[in-house]
Order: sequence, then C-alpha cells, then structure tokens
Amino acid sequence: MVRSIPAGRDTHARLLSRPWRLLLAALIALLVAAPARAQDRVLQAGWYASEPQQYLRQGELTGLDIEMVRAIARQAGEEVRFVPMGYLPLLEAVAAGRMDVATGIPETEERARRYAFSLPYRHDVNVLVVRRGEGARLRFSDADGLASFLAQDRQFRLGVRAGFSYYNAALDTFIASPSISGRVRPANDDATNIRRLLAGEIDGFLAERLSVALIITSLGAATRVEEAQMRILIPLHLAFSPGTVTPAMLGRFDAAIEMLTEDGTLDRIAARFRFPILLSLSIEGRWFLVLQITGAVASALAGALAARHSGWSLFGAFVLAAITAAAGGVLRDLLVGRYPLGILRNPLFLQLILGTVLVVWAMMHGWALLRGRAILAFWIAQVAVAMRRRRADRWLFDFADALGLGASTVLGVTIAFGMGADPLWLWGPLLGTITGAGGGIIRDVLRGGGSIPNLTTGFYGEVAVIWSLALTAYLMARGPAIEIDEVAPAVIVAVIGCVVTRMAALAFAWKPPRMG
Repeated sequence: MVRSIPAGRDTHARLLSRPWRLLLAALIALLVAAPARAQDRVLQAGWYASEPQQYLRQGELTGLDIEMVRAIARQAGEEVRFVPMGYLPLLEAVAAGRMDVATGIPETEERARRYAFSLPYRHDVNVLVVRRGEGARLRFSDADGLASFLAQDRQFRLGVRAGFSYYNAALDTFIASPSISGRVRPANDDATNIRRLLAGEIDGFLAERLSVALIITSLGAATRVEEAQMRILIPLHLAFSPGTVTPAMLGRFDAAIEMLTEDGTLDRIAARFRFPILLSLSIEGRWFLVLQITGAVASALAGALAARHSGWSLFGAFVLAAITAAAGGVLRDLLVGRYPLGILRNPLFLQLILGTVLVVWAMMHGWALLRGRAILAFWIAQVAVAMRRRRADRWLFDFADALGLGASTVLGVTIAFGMGADPLWLWGPLLGTITGAGGGIIRDVLRGGGSIPNLTTGFYGEVAVIWSLALTAYLMARGPAIEIDEVAPAVIVAVIGCVVTRMAALAFAWKPPRMG
C-alpha cells in the first residue's frame, strides 16, 4: 500500500527548502566567480628609477624592463600597473604580499624561499669600475676571480648596490660577511659609488654596465674611471608574491616568456633601448670626437680645394667649405627634427672650417710673402710645378673628400641608431647617405653649372649607401648582444671602407648603374 503525504506538509517542506536552495546556489556562484575576479585583478608591480631599465621619459614610464614586462603580461593575458617604490622596500612588499611582482630580480637560494620566480627573461652584464690606470693590475675575469682577489687583498675596498645579489655564491657570501666591516660599502645608487671612487673612499664598485656608463657620462667622469677586465652575466627574473599569484598564473607568465623569447620580441625590445645608449655613449667618447674633427677638416679642405680649382674668391671658399662639411648634417637634422642642429651644438666645428680655409689660402699664397728670398721661392715654385704635373693637388682633394664622406656617413648612421629611428634598416642607410654625400653633392651643384659628376658618372653617393647599409646591417645583426667595445671598431672599419672604396672608384673609373 502506498502511503500518501498530506498536501499541507508537502507545501511546507518545499517552502522550508527554498531558502537553502537559494543559499546553495549563491555559494556556488561565489566560488565560481572568485577565480574569475582574481584573474581579472590588475597585478601591482613596483618600479625604481634606473635608466635604461626603468625610467620616466617626458612624463611616461618606459624602459627595458617596463616594456618587456608589459609585452609578457599581454601575452599571458594579464594586466600590470606599475607603482614607484625603492628597490629594497619593493622586495619586502612583494614578499609580504602587499605588491604582486618585482622586475629584474636575480634568483638566489634565499630568495627562492620568499618569492615565486618566473623563467629568466633577460640578462644583465655587471662590471667592476675602478679609477683610470688601476684596472691593469686586476687579473681576474669573473665573479669567482673577484671573490678570490678580495679574500687575498685585504686593502681593496669594494662598493656595491644595497640589497643587490651578483649571482655568485662566493661573492655574495663575501659581501654579506660581518667580518669585513668597512671593506664593502653599500650604496643606493651608482652615482654615489662613482663619487666615492673619485674621492678615494673605495677602490672599485660593481654595477650594471649600461646603466653605469650613462651615469659616468652624465657626471663627466669618463676620463677618470675605467672598467676592469671582468664580466658577471646575471639572469634576471620576475619575482612574484606567493601569497597573491597562483601557480597557474606563474605558468602563463613562463609560457609567455618562452614564446616571446623564441619569436625574438624580447630581443627587439632590448635592442630598441640598448642601441641608442651604446651609440650615444660612443658619440660622447674622445675617439669619436677625433673622428668628427677629422671629417670636418677633411670636408672643409675638399671644399676649399674645390673653390681653388674653380677660381672662386676667399669668401666663396668659405661657402663651399661650410657646405661640404655641414650641409649634409643640417639636412639630416632638419629631416628628423633634431634640435639644436649638430653644427650649432659645438662652435668648434665652425672654427675648424674657417681655420682650414685660411690655412689653405695662406699656403697657396705663401710665395707672395717670400718675395726677395729667391732661393726659397725657387724651391717652393719647383714643388708647386711638380705637384701640378703629378696631379697631387687633385689627389689631395679626392682623399680629403673621401675621408669627409666616410666620417660623415658613419655619423649619420650612429645618429639614426642613437635617436631610436624605426625601422633602423631604412633610417640608418638614409641618414648615413644624406649626412655623408649631401654636402658634397650640394657643393658640386653650386660649382658645377649644370654638370654634376657625382650624380651622373661619379661613384660618390653609392659609396655612402654601401657602407651605411653595411654598418647598419652589422649593428642590427649583433642585436641586443652588442657591447660598447664593439661599436668603435665597427665605425672605424666603415670609415676606412668608405675611403678605400671611393679612392678605388676614382682610380679605376668605376661607373654607377645608369637609368638608360
């Protein structure tokens, strides 16, 4: 027999169970929505000023680390907000869960217990900076060698960055040892270490190579300090807070790093920030100033000799010399909006142009000052006749013109890279050619009267195109791995290549491709 439930009791049971069902549904919805809200949460990342890794440019946050982390976060499907914070407070905040992530952190055993580290996304190169002339006695080349040297030489005082790890157990242990009080001096920034080094308070300090090179240049200390022959390659990671970042999110970041490393995105970001700094540092160097002076004098000499060959006045010689030496650079600067114009940044180059013309004029008219000294005048006349017969004056013009072409071409390429022009494969050769050949072509337009061999039958602008392409290709091929030491040899090779190619084109009467 089937037992029936009274209708009143059934209705009462349904009414009682409805709140529980609603509560259970709300709980399930809450549990499902919680991970979604956690995933949608904006990650809080700290940043500390350290150009070129993290810095403000025209009020906007950018830098090597900043742009890399943004790209990685986008690939991982996450959003990151950067908050300014000192290096040591940032590490403490991430460990305590008040911040989610710190960028550019070396992994150590002690840190691995406090943070969840991503895969390495880039590497730093740290160097030992010492007073100029003192690096030769330091024979070690790596962190182990430095640690051994410090253990033996109890007089050497080392400067370090407070809270930094140098990815070497022996060196980090020595730095942290309480028994070496006074021999290791931490500082909050590299500028402090530079000042201490120059004041004799320390004998050397460790620093990231690119950052410290910028600071040394800005402080005008390039002639007073140098790098020892030591390199420490340090892999850098994102350090996440284990309390706020899930293993699944860390996995997405690792996958993003692997993908962006494989497709070259991280290398391209690194190159975008390293190239301008490397080449601007090269331009600030003394060797490059010598190259600029050589190019200015050679171009001015070519202009002055061109004025002499065409029978121009002294004022006309000034005009042709200035155009040959400066017109290409002025065109380049106007094209890319580089102000103040290069020729106006340093009066030295205008002085060199004027001085070169005056020297040429004085030498060409020196015989007039020697009238009455028959023997000396006779020998000067004989030398002048011999030079005309052998066309030595023409070869002097061609060589000076070729040297000016080479130096100016290289300058145009380095400025394209230094300004971060994009794409570099286009702007490097373009600015190199304009800077190198522009002045010479305008000079020939003024004195040619419609016949401009450098645009018709001469192999002139083509030389600038070839070697600016070659230098651009080399710098781009080296990519983010390029170091400051490599720039100077590459530039010198390009200048020599320009000169040799131009002189060979003249000697063998090379002709450029014709339109018809």
